[in-house]
Amino acid sequence: LSGTGSLRVGGEFLARHYHQRTIYLPQPTWGNHPKVFGLAGLSVKTYRYYAPATRGLDFQGLLEDLGSAPSGSVVLLHACAHNPTGV
Repeated sequence: LSGTGSLRVGGEFLARHYHQRTIYLPQPTWGNHPKVFGLAGLSVKTYRYYAPATRGLDFQGLLEDLGSAPSGSVVLLHACAHNPTGV
């Protein structure tokens, strides 16, 4: 299973066994992520991540968006080297 395959399996597991059926993805995100999670049965929403003006993290936007997400929400975080920005 590669990265994409593992995301698909994880998405299907969440869709079948977790009460929250919405996943929050960073904006921008890798082009296949919305499709992978959508086909797995999850509703896809985004949160602000990248600030083009600074070429860095939109920390305030991220906090605001995730702070308004329902408790128990599923959030995809890129642990390092965010794809596609590298942040």
